[in-house]
Formats: sequence, C-alpha cells, structure tokens
Amino acid sequence: MLLTEESLNFIDKPVSSTLVTFLLGLGIVFIGLIALILIIKVMGAIMHRSGQENVQTPPVQERNAAPEPEGDRGEIIAAVSAAIATVLGESVGGIRIVSFKKVD
Repeated sequence: MLLTEESLNFIDKPVSSTLVTFLLGLGIVFIGLIALILIIKVMGAIMHRSGQENVQTPPVQERNAAPEPEGDRGEIIAAVSAAIATVLGESVGGIRIVSFKKVD
C-alpha cells in the first residue's frame, strides 16, 4: 500500500466507516475478554473439582505469643550493642552500655 496524500487525509473519510471500524474493534476486544473470562472460570471449576479429591487440610496450630529468641543472652547483647554503636557512628569499644532491660 502506497501512502499518498489522499490516503493520509482522514477528514475526507466518511464518519460512518470510521464508526463501523471503531465499533468492530471494540466488539472484538470485548468478545475476546468475555471468552477469556469463560475459559478461566471453566479451568477454575475443573481444578477445584480435581483438587477436592486429594486435599487433606493439616491441623491448624494456634500461636499465642512470639517465641523467645533462642540463643545466648550474650549474643543478643552483642548484637544490640553493635546496632547502637552503628547508629551513633562509634565503634563498639567507644560506647559504654550500662544495662539492658526487656520491654514488653
């Protein structure tokens, strides 16, 4: 298709052909979307049916509180001291921490 001045001039085209093209494109898009929705619903129903046969739900365990950190108290104090020293911009030897208290 050669591009000529007449083919590039959209003002001369009748409005009815432009409207038909617009509606045809819009219709094709919506038909495709509806088909995609139907395909996904059918696949979901098939997967749900096949999944119900073999599913065994494990028992649910309740968690009351956060577990206590497992580790040496000295390791925890060293990690907290290093974090504080980093925030202050000092070395760990350059700060003195007097006490640690657990806050609930």
